Amino acid sequence: MEEPANRNEEEYSLKDFCSLLSISEATGRNWIKLGKVQPAGERLGKPYFSASYAKEAKERLQGEGSSFLKSRRNKKYISGTAPYRNYIPQDSPNLRQVEALVEALGDIMLTEGQIRAVLAECAIQLLCQAQRAKAEITEALYQAQGEKAEITDVLCQAQGGKAEIKENFLLHYSRGEISLGQYGVLLKELLDREGAAYTEEQCLAAQEGITGVFCIPFVLEPNVDILGLLYISLKNIGERKAAGSYYTPTHIVQRLIAHLFPEKKIGQVKILDPCCGTGNFLLQLPDWCPMEQIHGRDIDQVSIAAARINMALKFPDAPVSLIKEQVRLQNFLLEETGIYGLILGNPPWGYQFSKEEEKLLKRKFQTAKGRHPESYDVFLEHALGSVPCGGEIAFVLPESALHVKSHLAARRLILEGAQIEWLEYLGDVFDKVQCPAVILQARKSESPFQTKGMEVSGQGWGFKIQDNRKVEAEYFNFHMTDKEYRLVEKAGSQGQVVFLKGQAEFALGIVTGNNKRFLKKEKTGGDEAVLRGADIQKYRISFPQCYLSYEPEKFQQCAKEPYYRAKEKLLYRFIGRQLVFAYDNQQRLSLNSCNILIPHVPGMDMKYIMAVLNSRAAQFLYSRKFHSLKVLRAYLEQMPIPLAAPPQHQEIISLAEQIIEETDPQKRLSCYGEIDRLVAAAYGYTAQEYQEIQNLTPKDSLPMAL
Repeated sequence: MEEPANRNEEEYSLKDFCSLLSISEATGRNWIKLGKVQPAGERLGKPYFSASYAKEAKERLQGEGSSFLKSRRNKKYISGTAPYRNYIPQDSPNLRQVEALVEALGDIMLTEGQIRAVLAECAIQLLCQAQRAKAEITEALYQAQGEKAEITDVLCQAQGGKAEIKENFLLHYSRGEISLGQYGVLLKELLDREGAAYTEEQCLAAQEGITGVFCIPFVLEPNVDILGLLYISLKNIGERKAAGSYYTPTHIVQRLIAHLFPEKKIGQVKILDPCCGTGNFLLQLPDWCPMEQIHGRDIDQVSIAAARINMALKFPDAPVSLIKEQVRLQNFLLEETGIYGLILGNPPWGYQFSKEEEKLLKRKFQTAKGRHPESYDVFLEHALGSVPCGGEIAFVLPESALHVKSHLAARRLILEGAQIEWLEYLGDVFDKVQCPAVILQARKSESPFQTKGMEVSGQGWGFKIQDNRKVEAEYFNFHMTDKEYRLVEKAGSQGQVVFLKGQAEFALGIVTGNNKRFLKKEKTGGDEAVLRGADIQKYRISFPQCYLSYEPEKFQQCAKEPYYRAKEKLLYRFIGRQLVFAYDNQQRLSLNSCNILIPHVPGMDMKYIMAVLNSRAAQFLYSRKFHSLKVLRAYLEQMPIPLAAPPQHQEIISLAEQIIEETDPQKRLSCYGEIDRLVAAAYGYTAQEYQEIQNLTPKDSLPMAL
């Protein structure tokens, strides 16, 4: 057993080391194997790292041009600032101003104090414009009544009242040349100077090296979160990722709000955004919704300070004391115990809880019992527990919450205590983030879950479910119309189907860890052809375009060799919305974009299974049952495979073999069409139903490269 060179130095376990680098433990073990990282030694058979080495490794990996980490989609440690362009309306003049500000900063990384100062500059400008507008309205009212009134121009004159301030409002504020009245308290909070003055010396220190950004003017726009846009554009991108901060574009927030408030009625409903950030969801609430009923919580001090200023801009007559009471720095998950009629927002995705927080959450919430609690699952659970029966929640969530196994506990809670009233599939709506999202609106209920009356929509489509459907927590699938649902159910209810689960072997293709190093365009020495997903067509395999030397000990991940060398196997594309399967009896290697299926269904030929999975009927079933860009093993195991009568079974096999061997494209297409008809009949579909399937999925139904 090895001992560390310095037992007084802090040590990192493999788990802690991987957490520091934001990589999985599996990746960490592979890196050790490949020599990319070097543990200090082992204790009880487990590697450990010195704190100094862990810090150096993190800095080294970040310093390698984030190219290394980017290649692994390790986005938590990408540094730099960037304007969050789709956050506010694209025609907003402030979008151009923020872009100009970020461009002026270049590669400068701002400190928190500098970020606060830039936000304060923007806030002072907006507050001054709001006060001036209010003063002008008041003056107009007095004049309309024939009265005289002395209205102070609070768009802040320089001392002596002669020169109007046009830039660096923060500097003038620090000199006492700008008075914000009761809102001065909110600005001091934003500057982290609550209860103390913000001096000119502090202002000049914060502006050192970035004075130019304090010359950019901002325009007050009703209910536009300019401060939020500025804040998220200035924050380090890596910090946003680690905090799970995916700021919702305003047009998505407005869709959610419009669906919740189709009419001007609200009653005495208390509304809460439990992770309000800078307050965009609260800003988009109808103007007739009073501040007294609006509540916001967040754990980010700067966000809360900005949210309070936003509320002051939205409700110019609301006292600051009320705004501060309603919008508070507070941990919703661990501190909030109130009851609200409506809870809405976009809870953090993938927030990194501390170990102590995880312990507390595991004791308090069912959804936190797993290895690492997912933040939006826990927010969903606490929200359902914080509304009365009949109360509503409306959240923006990752689409994966509807079907990924790790979120099973959250789906069970919905089935047990809520009715989904509206679900919208949004697709990829977050700037520079490939993660489809949904809007989920649900009402807490003591009645059994039902789908009748549920509204479902997507990008350019929508419908209302007219019947009650069977819904299981394992997979929430609501993007089928009633007609499509009946066709899907028919295929699985005929009794003449089998499933691959427990009757097939699956294997992943090779993950080299460095394709540039291992893959070659030309064969040399003992190299072998290796297949990619793009090489797999329906029934056929294209001529391979790359080669490698099979040295599994050097790869980041590799299946056991017998899977690659199997006498016969099916290969399928891993990425894509179509099922694309080909037959291989040449023991060829494949990369991770091309996975392996070896079925062992008694009495069912492998080529028959390939033909079924390549058919239009199977494609229809798959696309309606599973809404994913990855063809996962769990999905294939749930695909019904029809039991065709022996003559039809053999005919399908014969036709599949003809497609594999045939060189004439028209003859291949003819064989494909005949297989299609036979498979549809095996599923129990009538000719009319098969025609409906083709009409419902015209884009998905076309065979590839036949």
